[in-house]
Amino acid sequence: MLSRRNLLLGTAGLALPLVPGAAEARQLSYEHHREGALTRYRIRWLDHMRHERDVSFTIDSAEIDQARKLFHDFSLAAMRDFLEAEMRKTAAGWTQIKLEIQRQAMSDESFGVGFRVIGPPQLLADATRQLKQTLEQAQHRYVAAYLRRIDGNTISVDYLAATRRYVRTMWPLAQALANIAGGADERGRVALGLSFVQAIPYDQLTDRVRVGGYDFAPPPTLLELNRGDCDSKAVALACVLRALTPNRLAAMATMPGHAILGVDVPWQEGDAWVRRDGRVFIALETAGPALAPVGRVAPATAQFLDAQRFSVWPLRT
Repeated sequence: MLSRRNLLLGTAGLALPLVPGAAEARQLSYEHHREGALTRYRIRWLDHMRHERDVSFTIDSAEIDQARKLFHDFSLAAMRDFLEAEMRKTAAGWTQIKLEIQRQAMSDESFGVGFRVIGPPQLLADATRQLKQTLEQAQHRYVAAYLRRIDGNTISVDYLAATRRYVRTMWPLAQALANIAGGADERGRVALGLSFVQAIPYDQLTDRVRVGGYDFAPPPTLLELNRGDCDSKAVALACVLRALTPNRLAAMATMPGHAILGVDVPWQEGDAWVRRDGRVFIALETAGPALAPVGRVAPATAQFLDAQRFSVWPLRT
């Protein structure tokens, strides 16, 4: 019987703190500089066996710039401005109906924008219908442009869209990791990619003064900042695994305050796992700084898994 209870001590939700006997993910050096249309990286770190690894690769500078803009520009205030502008466009040609926009608290219907229409009673129902349709469509357009989705009254990262968007961008890193993986089997390749992202310094990405963004760093931004949170790291690893293990599927597993990645490599005794549509995904704790091997999770993560308090999002790219 599969068991989820082979654990690495720590806490789910944020970074995994070190405990006696647990190794620390360690980045030895980080270099990056622009060379025209490309940005060159060289990163050294210690893997799960405490072996020094050294990888060099280039990323398209235009992709880095686009990802940085996406990372910096997303905000609820900007979304509210966009929704208001779209509503005014809808009402621009109306001669008998007056639109009044009202700013409200965020809700599952308005996302901070309410309205009322004034005019002949026989025209109000159709005007209201048009404006509600405009609001709904504009909400989804805005969040989709920033690789997010709307779940009820919550805006979440669209992990599938983010992985699809950046698989090609991250291909040079994936190929560089594949080159140093040598003859390692699939599990060994997953472990190499996992140790790479665990060694990237952990950051919740909520400090706009320091990192300039908002809660999720697309993979090129993660590399440029050389820091990221659990789901930013997990998406980056999902992109890399498309080249390292091309015949395997990955999935995000989200739980209160935390996210892990899963990959459908064969299960081994002691592996933590999640299941979706009959497929078992072996757990990968990407957050760091604990150097958690493939299939090992923090105790609080395991509690969420055992209690079925998680959602699984297959990343079929």
